[in-house]
Amino acid sequence: MQQTPPETPPVEPVEPLLPAPVAAGRHGWRPRFGIGSRLALGLAAVAAVILVGHGLATQTTRQSTEAVRRMQSESEPLARRASAVVAYDRSVGEYLQVGHPADFGTITAAADALQSALTTYYDTTPAPSLNPQVVQLRTQLSNHVEKGQQLAKSAAQRAQWVDERNAALDRVYHYVASAGGAGLAISGTQVIAQRSLSELEVAIAAIRGNFAVGAAMARREQDFASVLNAHTAELQKSPGRAWLDLVHEDFATATRLRVAIEHFDAANGPARRELLEESANLTAAVEEQLQEPSRLGLLQAAEHAASSAEIAEHTLTMTGAAVLGVVLIVSIALALSISLPVRRLTVAIRSMASGNRGARAPRGGSAEIDELAKSFNTMADHISSAEAKLRAHQVELERHVAERTRQLHHLAHHDPLTQLPNRRQLSARLASALARAAASGQRIALLFVDVDNFKSINDTLGHNFGDRVLQGIARRLQTAAGPGGLLARLGGDEFTVLIEDVRSVEEVESRAAAIVTTLQHPLTIDGRALSTSASVGASLYPDHAADAEGLLRAADVALFRAKELGRNRFALYKAALYDAAAQRFRLEQSLRKAVEAGDLMLMFQPQVSLHTFEVTGLEALLRWRKPDGRIATATEFIHIAEKTGLIHELTDWVLRSATSTVAAWRAQGWQRACVAINVSAPQFLESDFVGHVARALEVTGLPASALELELTETVFQTGATTIDSLRRLRELGVSIALDDFGIGYSSLTSLEQLPISRVKLDRMLVEGVDTNPRSAAIVRSIVALCHGLGLQVVAEGVERPTQLEFLSHCGPLGVQGYLLAYPVEAHQAEEESKAAAARARLILENAAKTPQADVVGSSLVFVGPSGGRKRSN
Repeated sequence: MQQTPPETPPVEPVEPLLPAPVAAGRHGWRPRFGIGSRLALGLAAVAAVILVGHGLATQTTRQSTEAVRRMQSESEPLARRASAVVAYDRSVGEYLQVGHPADFGTITAAADALQSALTTYYDTTPAPSLNPQVVQLRTQLSNHVEKGQQLAKSAAQRAQWVDERNAALDRVYHYVASAGGAGLAISGTQVIAQRSLSELEVAIAAIRGNFAVGAAMARREQDFASVLNAHTAELQKSPGRAWLDLVHEDFATATRLRVAIEHFDAANGPARRELLEESANLTAAVEEQLQEPSRLGLLQAAEHAASSAEIAEHTLTMTGAAVLGVVLIVSIALALSISLPVRRLTVAIRSMASGNRGARAPRGGSAEIDELAKSFNTMADHISSAEAKLRAHQVELERHVAERTRQLHHLAHHDPLTQLPNRRQLSARLASALARAAASGQRIALLFVDVDNFKSINDTLGHNFGDRVLQGIARRLQTAAGPGGLLARLGGDEFTVLIEDVRSVEEVESRAAAIVTTLQHPLTIDGRALSTSASVGASLYPDHAADAEGLLRAADVALFRAKELGRNRFALYKAALYDAAAQRFRLEQSLRKAVEAGDLMLMFQPQVSLHTFEVTGLEALLRWRKPDGRIATATEFIHIAEKTGLIHELTDWVLRSATSTVAAWRAQGWQRACVAINVSAPQFLESDFVGHVARALEVTGLPASALELELTETVFQTGATTIDSLRRLRELGVSIALDDFGIGYSSLTSLEQLPISRVKLDRMLVEGVDTNPRSAAIVRSIVALCHGLGLQVVAEGVERPTQLEFLSHCGPLGVQGYLLAYPVEAHQAEEESKAAAARARLILENAAKTPQADVVGSSLVFVGPSGGRKRSN
């Protein structure tokens, strides 16, 4: 039962400390200026000084700005635009030197730039002040631009003539060279040329290689004409008259163009020199009329700006000094009206903080500070009142904290459900008891109590009901433990009883028996009567252990022994019990290692049908190959696997291995191979066991009809959930066999209700069929009953020929046992199955030939590979 913490008493809220309205003084109302008003007056004085200084500085700055603006609008454009004249003259001069028509665009761009600069300067608004020389300069510059463009156009015509002359000379050279003027190569090394063509080639090359005109070029042209006329008759024959006419025509064109170029140079030379002289004069005039005034304007504007800056600096200095003076005056006034009252208020606050609850602040000063002092005094009154209430509340809170601390201490050392001491308190009490016993030589008994089958109560009736059952059991145990015993709950359904000053072992046994008897009585919970029982394990100090850990371990071992003996009883610790527990632990650890290391293996024992002498299937038997080479049967370790939970992992491994092995047999040609697997109750009761089987069949590809699951009667007694799982397996196609039939407690009517397909008779039932008439009658009846219900029958543990002969007269059934075959590994299974069927046929044939009296006494048996006959498989 959970205990809720006590509710904390509510704290009375403290009234908010709000400033009260400004009240009238003792001698009547007196107006008070606030801090804001006083700051506003001071700032107004500072603003007035700043405005006066700003006006003076603005006036000086405006004058400086006007000077700079005049410099930008007049002087600077003059200096910038005067450079356009120089740029234009440079473009014209470069063009006249190059003389190529494609470069005429640079002259046009330079002329446009010069005209734009002149238009921008002379036509600006407002118009600059211009003297007559500057106005005349604009006309001269315009005429100069026109002359330059005319001269450039003429130069373009000359350049075109030069290009045409060069093209004509190139054609003449091509004619001479193509006719053989350069010579013809013979045999790769000798060059033979016609003399007339060779001389023509030399003469035309001298003309083409020189681009100058004049008398020297005229003499070269006369030399070529002389050579051409001298060899006219020869050249008319080869290369021919047409060739000679082309040479005459192109050479005459080149001569004519040279003469035209010389005439052009003679006519335009003076105009070019005149343009250059005029350019020099205009450049000087531009520098004198435009650039020089602009430099003077720039100097004047700079001087005026420097003067204005000095005046503005002085004005700002004076303004700053005035502002500092006003700020100083305002600061002193504020210090007198604000700082002193604040200091008095601070003294009062520190006094209260140091513990003087009677400290109060004097009134006065600005309106805000006076209001703050009043509010502080009100707050001080409230604090004094609240402290008194807080001290009373603190006393109450400390009382609740102490109570809660006691509750937490109780929860830390007691079980919340039963209010019994928990494991922590038991450990402390046991340590104290051991110390006292060691000092006084007394004996101590420790009893472990575990409620039998309590899990079924939780699963059936719910955990809340189970908690109430535990509370009822705890009350009974407290009565049984007596006043001298300490009862504690360790958790779940486990309790512990600590008994001090024990006189004898018989006393411990008596107390343990009393606890078992007490819990055997019916327990009524919520009107429902329950039958309960408990198992008790007991240990003594110093008989069984010398410390707390050993005493607890001994009691636990004894409890395990009580459960092994069938529950509802007590057991006293013995050294042999610990050895057995240690042996179980070692076996468990070895089994876990074997699972991890793959030391487990499957062996297969065939089942033979007596009416067809065919193998109907093989039972997969789990074996453990020990490190010493010995092969252990499942009966040696399966009970440990079931108790530790390893049975789930083992069954999964058997299922996977067996199905994959049979699938491999079928793939190798053994098409009728089938396998039977034993399934334990814990594994079958898993919620997804049917899913495990389906996945194993799907992974291996084995048909469901090739798999049979053998279940004991214990599994069938677990309820409707088991029946549902069996039906799902049957729908899947898996066969179900009832194993070890005939030695359990299930009724025969369950054979009709359960969805099974085969019954396996236990070896204990088959053991006496050839020696005990009653055993023979029972087996014969069970076989007939199963056949009547449509169930197949297999008899296990057949080890004598007389048993086999008797069973052969009970109708169609299968047999399995050492008489026919021992379990073998997978690679021997097919061969051993055929041999088992042959042995069965041989034994029955020999029995048919032998008189009945001799058959019963016959000693014909099959001896397996081990050389003997074992009772278990």
